[in-house]
Amino acid sequence: MFNPAFWWTIVGIVLMICEFAVPGLILFFFGVGALVTALVSLFFPLSLTLQLAVFVVASLVSLFGLRRFLKTIFTGRATAVNADDSVSDGMVGEEAEVTEPIAPGTPGKVLLHGTAWKAESEEMLEAGQVVVVVNQRSLTLIVKRK
Repeated sequence: MFNPAFWWTIVGIVLMICEFAVPGLILFFFGVGALVTALVSLFFPLSLTLQLAVFVVASLVSLFGLRRFLKTIFTGRATAVNADDSVSDGMVGEEAEVTEPIAPGTPGKVLLHGTAWKAESEEMLEAGQVVVVVNQRSLTLIVKRK
């Protein structure tokens, strides 16, 4: 009915589309192998065994030869993070208002730019006091009296 090149093309496209559902940038290269097999079987009449051999070889060559280069393009790069999980800028230096009392070892809440934040301090702070953000660890602000 249809020649093998048609079916290998369909398999290649389906594998490349499946890459969106299964992360890891692996299926894409098997899709490339299927498309290479489709191209080869379009020009040369190959038995199913030879088609499978071309598919395996083309898939593995593309996987091991191109994945390292393409992975950084498609997945991006990680940025450096401070070892102590703190940030050096952002909200540091901003003024906030204490909404729930803060004591050493007992976090409270502050209001900063209309948003309530969990806050910690080394000094006792009462509700209504204005404080300054001196550091931030994840979603917790480290504050001190202004």
